[in-house]
Amino acid sequence: MWPRVLTRAARLPKAERPTGPNVLRDRIAMLLAVATALCMVALFIFAKDRQFLMPGPLTSAHGAIESCSTCHTNSGSSNVSWLQGLVAGGGHADSQACLTCHKMPDTAFNAHSASAEALKQSTARMTKIAAATPAPLSARAQSAAFPTHGKVAGALACATCHQEHQGASFNLSKISNEQCRSCHVVKFDSFDGDHPKFENYPFKRRTRIIYDHAGHFGKHFPEIAKKDPAKRIPETCSSCHNSRADKRVMAVAPFEQTCATCHLDQITGKERASGPKGIAFLSLPGLDLQTLKKKNAAIGEWPAESEAALTPFMKTMIGRTQRGRALIKTVDSLNLQDLTRANDAQIRAVTNLVWEIKRLFYALISGKASDVLGDLGIGGGAKLSASLVADLTASIPRDVLVSAHQQWLPNLGTEMASRPEQRQEKRQDDKAQDHGGWITTTTESRSTVDSGTGTIPEVIRLAQSDQPARARTTTEVAQASGKADAAGEQPRAKAGDQTDDLLYPTEEELRGVAGPLKDALKAGPPKGAAGKAEPPSNADAAPPADSAPAPSAAAAAPAGTAPEISIKSNVDPENWAEYGGWYRQDYAIFYRPAGHTDKFIYSWLFLSGPQAPKGSKSPAAAVFDVLRSKDAQGSCTKCHSVDDIQGKGRLVNFSPPSSESRQGRFTQFIHEPHFGILENRGCLTCHSLEKDRPYLKSFEQGNPHKFESSFGGVKKELCQTCHTAGMARQDCLTCHTYHVNGVTTPIMSTKVPTE
Repeated sequence: MWPRVLTRAARLPKAERPTGPNVLRDRIAMLLAVATALCMVALFIFAKDRQFLMPGPLTSAHGAIESCSTCHTNSGSSNVSWLQGLVAGGGHADSQACLTCHKMPDTAFNAHSASAEALKQSTARMTKIAAATPAPLSARAQSAAFPTHGKVAGALACATCHQEHQGASFNLSKISNEQCRSCHVVKFDSFDGDHPKFENYPFKRRTRIIYDHAGHFGKHFPEIAKKDPAKRIPETCSSCHNSRADKRVMAVAPFEQTCATCHLDQITGKERASGPKGIAFLSLPGLDLQTLKKKNAAIGEWPAESEAALTPFMKTMIGRTQRGRALIKTVDSLNLQDLTRANDAQIRAVTNLVWEIKRLFYALISGKASDVLGDLGIGGGAKLSASLVADLTASIPRDVLVSAHQQWLPNLGTEMASRPEQRQEKRQDDKAQDHGGWITTTTESRSTVDSGTGTIPEVIRLAQSDQPARARTTTEVAQASGKADAAGEQPRAKAGDQTDDLLYPTEEELRGVAGPLKDALKAGPPKGAAGKAEPPSNADAAPPADSAPAPSAAAAAPAGTAPEISIKSNVDPENWAEYGGWYRQDYAIFYRPAGHTDKFIYSWLFLSGPQAPKGSKSPAAAVFDVLRSKDAQGSCTKCHSVDDIQGKGRLVNFSPPSSESRQGRFTQFIHEPHFGILENRGCLTCHSLEKDRPYLKSFEQGNPHKFESSFGGVKKELCQTCHTAGMARQDCLTCHTYHVNGVTTPIMSTKVPTE
């Protein structure tokens, strides 16, 4: 422009050329324009970065960023790349750059970072509210001037709410009420204005602990005060509730501080008036032996006196294989103590069940519990951890199983050794060992394998009988082994190889048993006993091989002269385990809960719950149902609610709500700042107890979102007593969070250096 003007003026006659101040002004303007252009060119050429182009300084959190291209993806690193940034483009590329440091969920660019389903439900609910809520004039004007419906329908960029270059002290996370209102279908000016009323706040989900405040305040506490004034009764709400470290949620104090005074004895069974105090874990179920005998069912040895039932735990352990599951399904429809109407197929199933039970006991004694329980499996086929297997067995002592076998099935070792499949597996193992190869067994064979040791039936019979133990000569052992070979049995390993098997003691171990008994017989009667001691029997003398077993010590000595070897107790096994643990009674092995958070009950509920949908007939569901029933030992579900997991089973709420479980909520409330303004009524200032509500009915079904609290909901009018204009703050972020699923800022991605 300027060169053209000057050229036109130069062509004019000298007399007509412009003169005066206008010419001087034009010349100065021209010189300044040229100087400005030269300075800009020099600045772009010699400047180290492009920070001089920033519209304003960054906040302190981002102050260390030097290159524009770190956040603005359209801005390159060349001297003229800044021109690309002048072209308006989508903000999602820049938002992806934000995720380099800020960890966000996959739904980061949705409104509130919520899932599409959650937004759909929330929008439908808020649309109904908006239809009945008049929008203020300012909100309608804002919507007309700056429509945002299309922007909200699509993905939101981070810069929609977080706008940089406002200075080092600017709060980048601050969002104004006008920003929130621009998107929401419900339009209002302030909290004390047309903000919607609360809907049953905050009781959207039932509590994880079943605690009837009205029942305790009105009945239980007064009764306890009359019966035992020494027992601790809560005086204030803070006796049981505290705001924890986060100062937000009022949590329940530990069991020992709150409930142990009244409920600990219920858990351990001390207050049980009827039924066993322990949980039947293993048993020999009662059978209709007469019918089985008539049907020629080869079940071997079985106690006729047993009236026990097959426990759900045994069903689960037997049913860990497909064959076992089919077997349990067949016998579940039978009354094992009355098989008169059972058909031949059902009798065969009962026979197979007997041998599966024997195989289970044999495996638990001769092997390891982890071999039996380690492959129970959790949903998805995950292998059980060592600690969980230990909890599932509660570290049951091996001696408990051995003593049960010796009394219930004294010939178990002989029977299992003579089973055809047992001998076949033994031959396969021996063959693999002879060839120096690996031994590979299935799950079922691992539970029945003989641990690589042989058996001599006569030695077993002697070790398990009630006769006094004596040492066997080498000739007798050889004769017994020869008899086994003549009967077609597989030759057994040497006795010296049996040192680790409690079912098959060695000759040396038998001598160790016989020695103390021989010494006791030689010692004679206790001092002061009536009568004279009989001379000691010749326990070391070896009778002929075909002679009958020696009579017992009690039978050999006259009455009043034999020493008292056994110790009798007036305490029954159930009460002996008063503080928890294993005990054996009748034909079952019981576990008595040791107290709150008992690992045995917890681990079985944890394992079986996901595999136990309501109404299921599976063994896992049977375990879950027996442990969560109203009268179950441990009384876990008396206080802990049970939720149905849609399509996946059930869950006992042992753990308190965590911060993760509270994600996805749009509303937050912090208790701590409100404690100083409470009236003399304390917590009842906001939470009014309503005694006639069906609180306990809410826990009889599995949906945790169907709930009737025993407290009335908090009303908006109550909050408005403080949160009004000129008093307490009432901006949207006071009670609402934007990123409902949380955000970590910043994240660390430093890798371990390599040499």
